[in-house]
Amino acid sequence: MSHLKTFQKKKMLVMVLLVLAVLVFLAGRLTWIMIFQSEFYGERAEDLHERERTIKAARGEIRDRNGVVLAANESVCTISVIHAQIEDEEAVINMLAKELELPEETVREKVEKVSSIERIRTNVSKEVGDAILAYDLAGVKVDVDYRRYYPYDELASKVMGFTGSDNQGILGLEVIYDEYLAGTAGKILTLTDASGVEIEAAGERRQEPVNGDNLVISLDYTIQKYVQQAAETVMEEKEADAVSIILMNPQNGEILAMSNVPEYNLNDPYTLTVDTEEDLSEEENMELLNQMWRNQSINDTYEPGSIFKIITTAAALEEDLVSLDESFYCPGYKLVEDRRIRCHKTAGHGSETFTEAIMNSCNPVFIELGLRLGASTFYDYFEQFGLLKKQGWICRGRLPRSCMRRMPSGRWNWRQSPLVSHFRLRRCS
Repeated sequence: MSHLKTFQKKKMLVMVLLVLAVLVFLAGRLTWIMIFQSEFYGERAEDLHERERTIKAARGEIRDRNGVVLAANESVCTISVIHAQIEDEEAVINMLAKELELPEETVREKVEKVSSIERIRTNVSKEVGDAILAYDLAGVKVDVDYRRYYPYDELASKVMGFTGSDNQGILGLEVIYDEYLAGTAGKILTLTDASGVEIEAAGERRQEPVNGDNLVISLDYTIQKYVQQAAETVMEEKEADAVSIILMNPQNGEILAMSNVPEYNLNDPYTLTVDTEEDLSEEENMELLNQMWRNQSINDTYEPGSIFKIITTAAALEEDLVSLDESFYCPGYKLVEDRRIRCHKTAGHGSETFTEAIMNSCNPVFIELGLRLGASTFYDYFEQFGLLKKQGWICRGRLPRSCMRRMPSGRWNWRQSPLVSHFRLRRCS
């Protein structure tokens, strides 16, 4: 009997000790949370009742070498609804369907959807946004946004590229320099109660956006306009499928104009410039769009042909193998070993000076210069002109580091495209 009582006492003691241990643990845990973790859990609790809306940053402008704006922004609005705050669903549905010119069923589906915030439409004109604000209906939000706008429509379209609905670069300079142009979005933070209704007395917190940097490129608006007109004239006269012209500064490689006609409308980049008689599948339409957007000057390969005569001329003059007034005779062809290579003028140019041969782009004369140079010397000049290595990026290192941006790799971005002015790429600190 005494043995049983002793066992029960021990059992009760163990239970009491376990309860005390649990209470001590809970008290310690509560003290740790209330004192040492109060800030962390306070933020977590606030997040549960905090609604976030994005404020888009203004994308940086793209300007020509003289400051002419080639890519700008126009103010638009994003229209959203917060289901928990709507007081009169029918009034909201009717108003949005009318002002946004959307089917009532589409608007009703979004308005009646139970979510923290539902976006109805983006890229709405400022006038329409202001009209919606004037209704002052609870639960309807109008946030200012930005849309890319190109003042000159088709000017240098295949160089510029364009942005998507989210204002992110898709093609051309817009995507190459998207990191610099995009900026950083801001936020509007509002407190809500448990049902999702904003607490008016709490106000709102704003994290302001940081606008993107402006990009100054080496293109000249006036030169680009005339070059593009000239390309269009040639395409019409020659009935060509496409014409590309590049105008460069030979002193530093900067590109002053680059035209690839037919160009497309940057403000309407998804409308084909070619007529199609039959209905296209999605893949066929995308293929035609890719061809329309393609920058032939930098993406297509072709035989250099007469363009290479510049290299031949420079090498021959440098080696004193020809003078500008030396006389040549063009019979319309030139025999090289067992081959007869014709001139583009099959009847021949007859007697001409070297200057006239350059003007006539006369094949026999330049074949003669190549023979005078010889393969070995000709090859040496290929190397001196940098033709034996890949081209595309120019490194001149003239910018101070205060004007440059450290890249994710940790290196300073000293190397820029010839399309970008080295002295005005970014705002200096």
